[in-house]
Amino acid sequence: MNKPKLLLLVLFMVSSLGIFGQDLSITGKVTDENGQPLPGVTIVVSGTARGTITDAEGIYTISAPGSAVLEFSFI
Repeated sequence: MNKPKLLLLVLFMVSSLGIFGQDLSITGKVTDENGQPLPGVTIVVSGTARGTITDAEGIYTISAPGSAVLEFSFI
């Protein structure tokens, strides 16, 4: 592979790492089967201690990597 193509490939790979390493701000609304908001639902990023709770309207915002799995629990 010639040098310009190799340099371009390396630059692409390095710039891609920054995109995948960033957290996303995820916002949603948790509702019951009738569409009513569920306040107090706990949302945790699987495998971490990072979490949040839904507000009185069932709305939450959490920061997580794009590949994260969110776990929801409600008592």
